[in-house]
Amino acid sequence: MQWLEVTVKTRQESIEAVAAKMQELGAGGVAIEENWNFAGMKALGLGDYFPRSSGLAGDEALIRGYFPVSFYEDGRQELENFLARLPDFGLAPGRMTVRMVTDAGWEHAWKKYWKPVPVGKKLLIVPAWQRPPAVEGRLILLLDPGAAFGSGTHESTRLCLEWLEEKIQGGEAVLDLGCGSGILALAAGLLGAGRVMGADNDVQALQASRENAALNGLAAVFVRVDLLADEVWAEFFTADIVTANLTADLHLSVLGRLKRVLAPGGQAVLSGIVRGRQDEVEAAAARCGFLVREKLCAGEWVALGLELKK
Repeated sequence: MQWLEVTVKTRQESIEAVAAKMQELGAGGVAIEENWNFAGMKALGLGDYFPRSSGLAGDEALIRGYFPVSFYEDGRQELENFLARLPDFGLAPGRMTVRMVTDAGWEHAWKKYWKPVPVGKKLLIVPAWQRPPAVEGRLILLLDPGAAFGSGTHESTRLCLEWLEEKIQGGEAVLDLGCGSGILALAAGLLGAGRVMGADNDVQALQASRENAALNGLAAVFVRVDLLADEVWAEFFTADIVTANLTADLHLSVLGRLKRVLAPGGQAVLSGIVRGRQDEVEAAAARCGFLVREKLCAGEWVALGLELKK
């Protein structure tokens, strides 16, 4: 049976948007390939996992999605139009190529492009199908994102992980809104959080999150909720820390409700915000009673560290 491998060449700032769009259009798996710093990876003891040359330069990136052949008629034009509109949102445009693949294991083909990812000072995100390398001073988080988003490679996810490792001292109650693969919730548990819950409206995301929790031997609860439904916020416990790697529009929609689940003096990180929307989200956070304590940036992405006023 034949399938389509759709490859988009763009820049790192557009990775999350393109990957999310591919999944929306029905990709069975999404792979991200970047221009790795081989010297840096070798110094961390990860040199064997990375090619000496990726064929990419600077901040170039390749995003590959795997689709049924019907995508050529049903979704190709929509993806092309989406790529052309990326500059309207302050992101780099993308160029798409398509080729036919016949590998019976096409749904796993993307996995060969994903390598261990060191994040911050403490974490190493390792694909579940690889043997974990021995890296001194790093906590190993095994991850298989499946069809869910979140492998630790994108700036918005990295910003959240780096923020988390600075905030978790041990025993905190952590709530992850829009958990995707579970990466933020599980990283919180690995770093020492006491109680962890992840929430998402996508069934595949919840399945991936639960499987990744079992893979790492971590206790975490994952629930299916629509964050835009007012009544579901009563299902959450009071959290010391909230992580939310969402779109700017979703942040604006849920900020008012966030106060209900965050303890006074509690902290939250809002990520997935493009620079052009930063001021808008900041202003909304202030109106809702939050103090903006940190502004973290990577590429075209911004994360805001908030504290709920006591």
